[in-house]
Parts: sequence; C-alpha cells; structure tokens
Amino acid sequence: RVGWCVAPEQICKKLVVCKQGSDVHTNIWSQILCCEFMQKYDFEAHLKSLRELYTKKAKLTESLLKEHLAPYGITYNKIEGGLFVWCTLPDGIDMTQFNKKALEKKVCVVPGVAFLTDENEECNSFRINFSTPTDDQLAKGIKALGEVAREMTE
Repeated sequence: RVGWCVAPEQICKKLVVCKQGSDVHTNIWSQILCCEFMQKYDFEAHLKSLRELYTKKAKLTESLLKEHLAPYGITYNKIEGGLFVWCTLPDGIDMTQFNKKALEKKVCVVPGVAFLTDENEECNSFRINFSTPTDDQLAKGIKALGEVAREMTE
C-alpha cells in the first residue's frame, strides 16, 4: 500500500516520522511501481474509470440489499464512498449463526466484531466488500444472505 501527501514541508517531515514509526518503511518495489505508473500512464483517466466502475457496483449493491436483505429487517448504511457496506442484523438474528449459515452457502462477510477494540463487546453488524466480486457474484451472494436471514426469521 502506497500513498502520497501534498503539504507544507514541516508537516511532511512530521508525517514521515509517524509513518516510519507505524510500519518502518513502505517497500521500495511498490513505490517504484506506483511512480512508473503515474509517470507513464494517464492516471486521471484511470481514476475516472475506477470511479465509474465502483459507482456502478455501489448502486448495484444497494439495489440488491434493498431487494434481498431489507425485507428481513437487515439495515445498511448508504454507500457514500469506499468499497464496503456496513449492514446490521435485526434483534433476534444471532451474528455467529448468521455467519456460519452464510459460509455454508459459500458467502463470506466480515463480522463487525473484527472492527471493535473490545472483542467481547456485542455487535450485530457485518461488512460486505463490493469491489472484488463480479456483478453476478454480488447478486448470488446477497441473495444467499437474504435466504439465510429468511431461514433465521421463520
């Protein structure tokens, strides 16, 4: 993972120290690849194409969530950026059982507890990644999650 920053020199110096303290250094190979890509290719066109792709995937994901999860009381945050969507199960659906049943249908979501600072805290939410799956995989996966929710609410 490589990032960059445009800031006054004194701020950049402090950021370098913070970055070095957090991960020692970004590997040089990744930095070289990113530099070459940005110098030799139309980076702005690449970003434009990514924005179009992920906007389309976000809209598809939201429509699938509305169709397959909302009827069973699963709520979700409107996608306003990023590549993930945060969903919350209604009371009465156990997160651990929901995840197990989803895995049986070959669908994997990240339980919300993975993002807590206290692993013992209760969390009935999960995260879906919509960037990696194909549109067909998204449709099948979210439909399967809806089937799990239906089974668990009957």
